[in-house]
Amino acid sequence: MSHHVTYNDLPQGGEKFEPAKGSKLINGLGGIGALGLLASIYLFSTNTDSFAYSWLFAFFFAFTLVCGGCFWILLHNASNSGWGISLRRLWEQLANMALPLAILGLPLLVPAVQKPLYEWMGHHREAAHHLSEHVTTVKDALHHASETNPHLHILVQKFGYLNITAWYVRYFLYFGILAFIAAVLRGKSVKQDLDGDIKHTIKARAFCCTWLLFFALTVTFAAVDWLMSLDYSWFSTMWGVYIFAGCAWSSMALTILLVTWLRGMGYLQKVVSEEHYHIMGKFVLAFTIFWAYIAFSQYFLIWYANITEETRFYLTRNTEGWRDVSIFIVVGHFIAPFVLLLSQPRKKKPAVISGICLWILFMHVVDIYWNVIPERGPSLGQGVVVPGAWVGDLVALCTFVGLLGFLFLRSLARYSLYPCRDPRLLESANVVN
Repeated sequence: MSHHVTYNDLPQGGEKFEPAKGSKLINGLGGIGALGLLASIYLFSTNTDSFAYSWLFAFFFAFTLVCGGCFWILLHNASNSGWGISLRRLWEQLANMALPLAILGLPLLVPAVQKPLYEWMGHHREAAHHLSEHVTTVKDALHHASETNPHLHILVQKFGYLNITAWYVRYFLYFGILAFIAAVLRGKSVKQDLDGDIKHTIKARAFCCTWLLFFALTVTFAAVDWLMSLDYSWFSTMWGVYIFAGCAWSSMALTILLVTWLRGMGYLQKVVSEEHYHIMGKFVLAFTIFWAYIAFSQYFLIWYANITEETRFYLTRNTEGWRDVSIFIVVGHFIAPFVLLLSQPRKKKPAVISGICLWILFMHVVDIYWNVIPERGPSLGQGVVVPGAWVGDLVALCTFVGLLGFLFLRSLARYSLYPCRDPRLLESANVVN
C-alpha cells in the first residue's frame, strides 16, 4: 500500500470542520428535529399512553449510540490501541451527546408518561395511597395488597431495587457517569492538542481501565430500568450483554458512515485510509457474530427452562405480525451482515461498506423497536398492535435523530477532527493490517 504520512503532510493544528460544508445535512437534521419536536408535543398532549412507548423507543435507540461512542473511546484507551487515534475525536463527540440526550429523556420522568409504560410504578403509587397507622411503608402496603393479588409478591421481593425513588436516582446517575466519562476523556484529548504531552495518553489509559466497569454497570442497569421493567415479572441474565452488543455494533457502523461523509467533503484524507475501513469492518463483523451468539443464547436458555415469567417475552413477539419481524431480525440483523462482511475487499471499499452500515443502523432500529413496542398493545388493552401508532413511532425517531444529529455535527466544529498532537498519530495514519 502506498499510503504513507509524515507530520509534514498534516496541517498545523489539525483539521477544523466547517459546518457550512455540510449545511445541507446539518440543517436538514435540524429541521426534521424541530418539526418532530413540535409534533411530539402535540402527540404527548393528545395521545400520551401510546406515544409514551414511541418516545421510549426513540430515546433508547439514541442511548445505545451514545453508549457505543463511550465504549469505543474507553476500549481504545484501555487497550492502548494505536489504530483508532485518527477516529477518536468522533467517538469523544458522540459520547458527549449524553447530556442533550438526558434532557430529551425528561418526559420519561413524568408520572403521566410512566403510567402506561411501567405497570409496577402504578402499583407502587397505588400502595402509597393506602398508607396508614398500621401500614407505614410502600413495601408493607404492597405486601398487604399481594394477599388479594399474588402477582404483587414479585414487586415485594424486588422492592430493594425496583422502587420509584431509586429509579429516579439511577436515571440521573447513569447520565452523570456517561457525561463524566465523556467530558474527562475529551478534556484530556483536547489538552494534548495544545501541548502534545504523552502524560495525557497515560492518564486516559489509567482512567479508562477503572471506568470501564462503571460504564458496563451503567449500560446493564439502564437496560433493566428502562426496557426490562416494562414487564416487571420478566427477567434475563443476558439482557445487559445483549443491549451492549447492539451498542457497540451500531455505533461502529455509524462511525464508518461519519468517516465516509467527512472524507467526501475533503476531511481526514491523510489520517484515514482503507486500512481503517478494514479494521472497522472487522469490528462490525465481530459484533454481528457476538450479538447473534448472545441473542441465541438468551432465547435458547429461556426456551429450555420454559418458565412462564420468562417465556412471555418471546410468546408476545411470536404472535401475529411480530412473528414476521422476529424472523426478519434473524435474517437482517445477523445472516445478511455476516455474509456481506466476510469479504475483505468489501470492508475496504468505503461506498460498499457504507451501504452495509446503513442497513446495520436500520436493523438496529428494528431491533430496539422489537424490544419495546410489542409491550404497548397488551399494556393498553388494544390487542397485539395498536392501529396507527406507527406514526408516533416515526415522529419520535425523527425527533431524536434530527435534534441529536444536528447538535452532534455542529459540535464537530469545536475541535480538530482528530487528535492532532497525539504522539502516536502517525502510527494510526500509517496503520497496516
